[in-house]
Amino acid sequence: MRSRLFLALAAAIAVGIAPATASPAPPGVRKLHVEAGAVHATVGASGKQVRLTLDPELQRAAERLLARSGAPEGAIVASDVRTGRILVWASRGDRDYVATPLAPSASLFKIVTAAALLEGRKVNIATPVCYTGGMSAITAADLEGRGATCTVFGEALGRSINGVFARLAGRHLTADDLRNKARDLGFDGEVPIDIPVAPSTANIPAGGLGLARAAAGFWSGRLSPLGALFAMQTIANDGERVRLSLLAPPGAHDAQDREDAGAVTPRSTDGRGLRADVARTLRSMLEITTRRGTCAKAFRKPDGTRALGTMPVAAKTGTLVGGKPSRMFSWFASFAPSDRPEIAVSVMLANDIAWRTKANLVGRELLEIYFGRKRPGPVARRR
Repeated sequence: MRSRLFLALAAAIAVGIAPATASPAPPGVRKLHVEAGAVHATVGASGKQVRLTLDPELQRAAERLLARSGAPEGAIVASDVRTGRILVWASRGDRDYVATPLAPSASLFKIVTAAALLEGRKVNIATPVCYTGGMSAITAADLEGRGATCTVFGEALGRSINGVFARLAGRHLTADDLRNKARDLGFDGEVPIDIPVAPSTANIPAGGLGLARAAAGFWSGRLSPLGALFAMQTIANDGERVRLSLLAPPGAHDAQDREDAGAVTPRSTDGRGLRADVARTLRSMLEITTRRGTCAKAFRKPDGTRALGTMPVAAKTGTLVGGKPSRMFSWFASFAPSDRPEIAVSVMLANDIAWRTKANLVGRELLEIYFGRKRPGPVARRR
């Protein structure tokens, strides 16, 4: 317990402190239950039960993972990236936390900063960057001078290096650059979905140290798990903003299994959030997270073998401590297989300071359940 308390406090020093008051939210999804092989719930202000697009088996698995996490508040949401069909909508706590922007976006906001830098052609994956303040809070001194440590931009997102994003944003980006890209990716405003949801918010200071800190994930606003999911789904779709669907379409009652249910969910787009080349670059940068970055340990089993075998997984993690009551927020947003994406997953846990598990482990387990039932035996990379 003491070691975990120490780690949580260390995380607070590394990523900063922020309050944890949830934004006002629509009623969301309530009274969710599985009936006759389908998932029904009350959605929005109406008291009427409606059928949802959710996968009953995967939904139950997500609910078990949330319960086992022990987090006072948390959420898991997953989608079929090809159609935008929501597969999982699981929440723990006193409200629907899937669609509620409770948690600060923390280091997930680095996705926005990386996208803005790449779209503005300010950097590429081979751009060398020297920095200080790599995993700690950004100070004015960190933005000055040459920097004590050097890397290339392609490594910075998967390793979540604060100093790289703070320096590059301070040199090349404006607050409007970050706000516009946050809106494109679901970090600001509502995401395109067929139910009412609360908007996420991106709070970007006009310039200077405040902008640099926000770009690195310090106090960048509040993000819903649904917003994080939409960002990953957009990257997985080569920058296309595919609308999310939670309400089962006509004909869904005839579906006999998960694959058939997905087939009746039409794909609908909402414009473009990223250039295709930028989305592909982000995909390669996010693969580093699970290979040798912030999530590499979580993707190794106790015997040293890699979870999900040789399958490439794109992901981003985030951690931040703060709020009243104090919470240790952890994020995991991903899609897999990253070379031929099928599923996107977003997990947010708002743990007590003494925590049991983090979002990256929960997210990995859900991916294992999804792919394990599709392909019995060891999970291998798709050919």
